[in-house]
Amino acid sequence: MYIVHLDKPYTYDVLQEDLKNLCREYSFLESFSLGRSVCGRSLWALRWGTGEKRIFLNGAHHGMEWITSMLLMRIMEEFCRQYRDGTAIGNVQFQKLYESIHLVVCPMVNPDGVSLSVNGLASDLPPITKTRLKSYNGDSTDFSKWQANINGVDLNHNYDADFEKGVFHQHRLGIYSPGPTRYSGTAPESEPESRAIADFTRQFKPHLAVAYHTQGEVIYYDFNGMTTARGKEMAEAMAQISGYELDQTEGMASFSGYKDWVIQKMQIPAFTIEAGLGENPLPISQFDKIFFDNLPMLMYLVSA
Repeated sequence: MYIVHLDKPYTYDVLQEDLKNLCREYSFLESFSLGRSVCGRSLWALRWGTGEKRIFLNGAHHGMEWITSMLLMRIMEEFCRQYRDGTAIGNVQFQKLYESIHLVVCPMVNPDGVSLSVNGLASDLPPITKTRLKSYNGDSTDFSKWQANINGVDLNHNYDADFEKGVFHQHRLGIYSPGPTRYSGTAPESEPESRAIADFTRQFKPHLAVAYHTQGEVIYYDFNGMTTARGKEMAEAMAQISGYELDQTEGMASFSGYKDWVIQKMQIPAFTIEAGLGENPLPISQFDKIFFDNLPMLMYLVSA
């Protein structure tokens, strides 16, 4: 029996329950908060391993992409089980891996957006907030495709990587104010969620970073030609392992994302993995394929 819930939309409440139960079952797994969302929800992270190679994974920058939180939590459970049992996946021995890497995972960067996408205008939201969010959403109460945080800022366009160029493309699309997607905010790291992720990245100084999104079965690995030779080599290996395509972003998607910022500021390999295929939010019925496509890629990344 697995601890991580795979049978329902992966809300913040489900995440908190799974975090508590995982840490209770596996005493070597540490949970901690990177900061808080606009609504005060903790941006929970898990720490695994005692080694020198620092790796940072995150998911659900976008509210409706909550299946990436489920993916990262299930991956963490797999790592814990393999380590406890002294077993391996392929040629990766988890007891050796635990001593060689320092892995930190933030499964849900945008808990407010996830809650809005899954639950809609919940009863505990102040009336003025409900009115504001409804206006951002074209007067619709269907928030299932909501990507932004509770302020209507797309967190994956809120990093300091050619931010002004991103705003230029945003304006070309007619986006000038908060909404469900693509609004970059007033300045880089204007939002507590993106600021917390950036602050942790600066402090942690990872050797490798991956942001999980949906959908498309695509790996993005470059930013303005700045990716390292090692980053390109790793991306090519990941594509071969998974069958995912390598691609370059275009237009607004080419700027102010987390992966972009890491490549530009840290000069390390960083990737955006677009898991699954179809229309967001992806159904849970896709989870098994997503998991079994992405686990071998991660096994390669942590042991490369």
